[in-house]
Amino acid sequence: MVLVCSYVSGSTELITALPVVIVAAFMATRREGPWTLIRFLGLLLILLGLGLLTLARIQFEKKSSKQAGLVTRGVYSRIRHPIYLFSFVAFAGLLLYLNELRGILLLLLMGLFPFHLARREEHDLDALYGDQYRRYKQRTWF
Repeated sequence: MVLVCSYVSGSTELITALPVVIVAAFMATRREGPWTLIRFLGLLLILLGLGLLTLARIQFEKKSSKQAGLVTRGVYSRIRHPIYLFSFVAFAGLLLYLNELRGILLLLLMGLFPFHLARREEHDLDALYGDQYRRYKQRTWF
């Protein structure tokens, strides 16, 4: 059983990291017009968002596979919902990279859904962990 859990954990890290590598390679090699400041900023946001998203997923998976409880280390020591936040950053970068400034409205509308999910999760975590979660919430952002 330990071998299976170790294999699954390694696979999770690979599955999480693979999209980052694919998107980075695709964006860096795609040649659609000149490299403007907006495109370059978009690529940086994509890489930053997906890289930190991957880190947050790995930290979450490591904690979840060892024991139940709040994840409060690593990225989670500063941000309560890093997966939602960094997905938002990566998508914003994609819109900039593709020069779809009209998509910013779509981005803002899409941002409402993770915000709503985060609030529901916070309610559930508050009910489950009580004071421990409230203290954690006071020292972290979103």
